Amino acid sequence: MKKSRPKKTRTGGRVATTRHIAPIRAIAVGMPKRNAPAGWKWSALVEVARMESGHTPSRRHPEYWGGDVPWISISDAKDHHGKIIHNTREQTNSLGIANSSARILPAHTVCLSRTASVGYVTITGRPMATSQDFVNWICSKDLLPRFLQYLLLAEGSDLLRFSSGSVHQTIYYPEAKAFHICFPPVEEQHRIVALLDETVVAAAAAKASAERKLAALDELKVSLLHQAFTGQL
Repeated sequence: MKKSRPKKTRTGGRVATTRHIAPIRAIAVGMPKRNAPAGWKWSALVEVARMESGHTPSRRHPEYWGGDVPWISISDAKDHHGKIIHNTREQTNSLGIANSSARILPAHTVCLSRTASVGYVTITGRPMATSQDFVNWICSKDLLPRFLQYLLLAEGSDLLRFSSGSVHQTIYYPEAKAFHICFPPVEEQHRIVALLDETVVAAAAAKASAERKLAALDELKVSLLHQAFTGQL
C-alpha cells in the first residue's frame, strides 16, 4: 500500500535546521543514530504530519474578534493540557482570518505551545485557529493525533532542550521542522493510546476521590475545633 504523505508544511520562514539534538525518549532534532525498538521506526515528523503555524489577528481591529472561530491562546492550552479542546476564551471570525496569517485548522490538530510557556499540548476538538505561540501538526493516516500528543507529553520539560532564547525560551520553526519521532504501526499506536487513556481516567478518578476525602477531613477538623472551644467536645 502506498504510504500517505501530508501536504507540504505551510509555516514558511527558515528551512529546517541541520543540527542534531539526540533523543531522550522518542523525539529528536535531526535523524538520530539510535536504533528504533523492534517494529518501530524513526521518521521526520513533517513526513507523517503537516506542520502549521498560528497567528493573532490585529487587536487594533475589534471587528476581527468575536465570531464562530475558536482561537487558542496559551491560557487555553494550559487549561486543556493533555486533553482535547472544544471551546476557547476568545473567538475570531472570517474577517480576522482573512486579514491575518492565522489559519483555521481542522479537528484533531495537535497544538504545542512553543514560546515562553513551552510544552502545553492539546488537540482541537473542532476547527480552530491558534496564536503564533503554537506549532501545530495535522496528522496523516500513519500517525494518530492522540499518540503524538502522548509522545509530546512524555517529553515534559525535556522539550526545553529544543528551545533557545536569551529572555524567553522558544522552540523556533527550524528546530520544529527538523523534529524526528519514533513510532510504531498504527495498530500498535491504537493499543498504546487505549492503555494510556485508561491510566489517565483511573488517575483522575483517584485524584477526585482523594480530594473528596481531604475535603471531608477539613470539614471534620472545623467541626471538632468548633466543638472543642464551645464546650461541646
